Amino acid sequence: MLAEGQVREFRRLVVEFASAFIAEELDARRRADPRFTERAAPADWRALLRSARQEQSVASRWPTAAPTVDAAAQSQTAGWQAEAERLTGEVARLTAELELAQAFRPGELSSVRAEADLQDRVSEPPAPPASSSPAPVKPGTTPKALLTGTLLGLADVRLPALPPVAPARFADQLQAWPREALALAILGVTGWSMRLGIADMLSATLGGVKASAGSLRRTFSVLTKRGFWIEHKVTLAGVHTPVAEDADGAEPQAAPAENTILVLVRLGDLGRDLLRACGIQPILSEWELLVASQGNPAAVGLIGLACAFTYHARLRGYATALAAAGDASAPGRGQGHAGPMALVRQGGKTLQVAITGSDAAGAVWRASPPQPNPVAFVTLTPDLRDRLVVQAQVAGAEHGLATDLQTLFNTQEARGPLWAVEW
Repeated sequence: MLAEGQVREFRRLVVEFASAFIAEELDARRRADPRFTERAAPADWRALLRSARQEQSVASRWPTAAPTVDAAAQSQTAGWQAEAERLTGEVARLTAELELAQAFRPGELSSVRAEADLQDRVSEPPAPPASSSPAPVKPGTTPKALLTGTLLGLADVRLPALPPVAPARFADQLQAWPREALALAILGVTGWSMRLGIADMLSATLGGVKASAGSLRRTFSVLTKRGFWIEHKVTLAGVHTPVAEDADGAEPQAAPAENTILVLVRLGDLGRDLLRACGIQPILSEWELLVASQGNPAAVGLIGLACAFTYHARLRGYATALAAAGDASAPGRGQGHAGPMALVRQGGKTLQVAITGSDAAGAVWRASPPQPNPVAFVTLTPDLRDRLVVQAQVAGAEHGLATDLQTLFNTQEARGPLWAVEW
């Protein structure tokens, strides 16, 4: 795994190169911001190099009486500047890898830090409303606390006003301020980690721009390359491209072999700093909530399943939130499920939904007494869904609802029902 010390060493080398070859520009930037070298992003170093080049270009067009520099010295200076740029790019790459490795570090919980250190920290999510609370636990048990997001549907989103121009610190780092800032604001306000969900809301807000437009993909690419947000691809094994029914209603043909790949997003430190500079306090994303509680790199597929399910639930008119339960041995584990849970609400009724990636959930249900509330769960495929329905019924669940991502993908365009099976 990448060591954090490597990133610090590369940062130190970049500072040394800058001190040697663009010392005046670096001193000026330090006077404006004494902590510049501590928190400068790769884009800040590029802007500093670009400014130094422009000044050198002006000096070469308007020579002064200063002593001339021989060609060999100029060539050496250009070589060092090229090396400084290479190191800046390497710092950007290593920083992104380090952030991803830290996000999936086993057992590590996201924490709320002191207000004075908010520039480098993730803020605590707001407390959920009373209607989002999980099912009550039987007296005498001591459940682990649930890390829960706030129930939010598409109609509940209120995007804050953004400044007409980027804050001065970020002016040179973004290519299309209004659109890029809007994408970050949507993520920061909703916490929804499906990049497709961000694209949908951008499309609806901008008007006339499709969610699949190349211009939006370019916007996302800039945000990723500059470190404003972090992307991670998740493969959903067994979930394939939707296949529509024939005109006569016949069953769809066999699905193609390719598995569905989702792109999850969360804010990087630079993205959080930008939103705070705009007066927006970002909340934890679904991705961060689940990683904080699951603490297991192998659970990334389950995280993708959870984020995809809440996305599809919102398309069908539900408000959603994610909650992650404690370990399987802890008493009072919600509805007998130890993994992540989703909360979905429609028409004043809130359900707690188990996110289930394997048959192992059946053993948990068999070990738990029947629940007074309906069992509800989502899986990847129809086959797994049907097996778990049988297991839940055998375990004593008299009422329940079940669905799967393949069915939700297949009925996405028609906005079919959220639940494929009810009993």
